[in-house]
Amino acid sequence: MPRTFEPMPVDASPRALRADGWLRPGRHLAVALVVLALGLYFSFSAASLAHRREVSERQREVQAELSDFRARFERDIYASEALVRGLAVQVVLREGGLSSEDFEAIADELLRGQSHILNLSLAPGFIISDIYPRRGNEAAIGLNLLEHPVQKDAMLRAITEDGPVLAGPYDLVQGGSALLVRIPLWVDVEGVPRFWGAVSIALDYELMLERAGLMRLERSLRFDVVGLDATGPGGGIIRGPRIAASERPVKLPVFLPGGSWLISAVPDEGWTRREWWQSPGFVFRALLSLLAALATARILHDRSRIRLLAGIDVLTNLPNRRWALQQLARLIARGERGTGRFALMSLDLNGFKPVNDTHGHATGDALLELIGQRLLESVRPGDLVARMGGDEFVVMLPVDDIADETWLLAAARRVQAEVGRPMQIDGHRLQVGVSIGVARFPEDGDTSRVLLHNADEAMYRAKHSGGEGIAFATTLAAP
Repeated sequence: MPRTFEPMPVDASPRALRADGWLRPGRHLAVALVVLALGLYFSFSAASLAHRREVSERQREVQAELSDFRARFERDIYASEALVRGLAVQVVLREGGLSSEDFEAIADELLRGQSHILNLSLAPGFIISDIYPRRGNEAAIGLNLLEHPVQKDAMLRAITEDGPVLAGPYDLVQGGSALLVRIPLWVDVEGVPRFWGAVSIALDYELMLERAGLMRLERSLRFDVVGLDATGPGGGIIRGPRIAASERPVKLPVFLPGGSWLISAVPDEGWTRREWWQSPGFVFRALLSLLAALATARILHDRSRIRLLAGIDVLTNLPNRRWALQQLARLIARGERGTGRFALMSLDLNGFKPVNDTHGHATGDALLELIGQRLLESVRPGDLVARMGGDEFVVMLPVDDIADETWLLAAARRVQAEVGRPMQIDGHRLQVGVSIGVARFPEDGDTSRVLLHNADEAMYRAKHSGGEGIAFATTLAAP
């Protein structure tokens, strides 16, 4: 027989009635888990957004620092290029016939107060013939710029582009590390422009970087610089180990004569000092989500518990009169739609009052509790047993069309036999009987009031008739 009755809001057991049962599995915990999941989702989102905002802010700071470095470095490079252009103009004006004395005087004037400039050189035919200051740079005299294995590529680019090119940084043959700006020159000889060679300026590489502020930035940032000979992002590494793309470095081009460098930088400690899930904000929001979930579980459990207590008899843990009347109304509504018949049994204990009078109300309460358990054991899982008050109970049994009076009588006798078995309570052997009145829907009434009245009336007839204690609202043939 399919179950017909609406279940209680929570398990109708003594443990379920305890307040500390709110952490037991149930619908309230499922809802709480949804609340927790939503809370954690929004906590993750907020923490991730804050983390991205922090990273973005730090990246802007690094970008600004690199831009400041670039501005100073480019200023110094192009100022130095202007100086070597001045020397180139003098060579062109003299049609390549600049004497050593004139070169020394011009170079001395150009280098005055320029501590970052290492030397100026002349290379007619692309072979260095004169250099200022000569002292300490003698090893560079005679260097063929088109044949040097390291420096020739930059010189050839300058010739091809017919303009200045920043080369290096190189380890100089005369010692030290330098950046070189080389300018190829055309000189009119008897009215015919011919390649004369090149003029160059050597700049102190480390000092140039220090003047631009790179050394200061390296205290808090990790760098790599690529673009040897100003060949841009595809060029060789100039400074530092390459930074992996996974570290999300800030990248900034530095525009130089004949090309560019590409600088990449990340903070030494990373973009944030801690992972986003370790931030105080995330921890606080996650704990708040957990508290909200626990509060939700407790509130829903308490609401269910209140509903349970409103519909349960606390002594027997059976549904009470209120719940029984609601279920009876539901069964009648279903029956009116033609979806089911049922029978209503009204039960009243025989001999209960003497137990109370003789052994006390505590024993009587224990007996009622045991009777409730026996009633549940005597019916099917789909049947409803409820306590209406005092020592009165009802049983509602959904029935089908083949359940005749004989079947109902057998069901009533099972209930009667189960209740009538002797029981031991507080060392006393007790035994009570039960009178049962049976009313059927719709034969014996089509409203709750009529059905209860007819079942009660049949129960009173059974109690006072002196028979076996079972009576039907409608007279039945003897079994």
